[in-house]
Amino acid sequence: MEFRRARGAECQSGEKAVEDRDDLDGATQTTAGGLIRLASVIAGLAREGALDTRFGAKLFRRLDKEARRVSGRGPAPLDETEQAALLGALGELDLALRQRDAASLVAANARLRESDSSSNKRRKSKKDGDA
Repeated sequence: MEFRRARGAECQSGEKAVEDRDDLDGATQTTAGGLIRLASVIAGLAREGALDTRFGAKLFRRLDKEARRVSGRGPAPLDETEQAALLGALGELDLALRQRDAASLVAANARLRESDSSSNKRRKSKKDGDA
């Protein structure tokens, strides 16, 4: 527990500056193939419901940022097919996250309707008993 508190204090003071410096650094060792595989794995996890969609969205944003670096200043320039494959993998991830969000919304709506209809039945039976 104390480690977490000490780590939290450290995060507030100096870790943000390190993160900012990392974002400004243009060099990357990440490859397009690695990003494509990673995006596909994350998309699969999102479809299975094994990954929270908010966390998935954060990963998507980070992958998108890294994809821009790779396509712009990566270890080797990307050709059109690699760029298309990378864009397709990111699109697949985005679609999987949106579909999972939609499925979660539908399920939550169904639970809400179910709880609402059961509470209406209880209200009606109380009214019938009073009469």
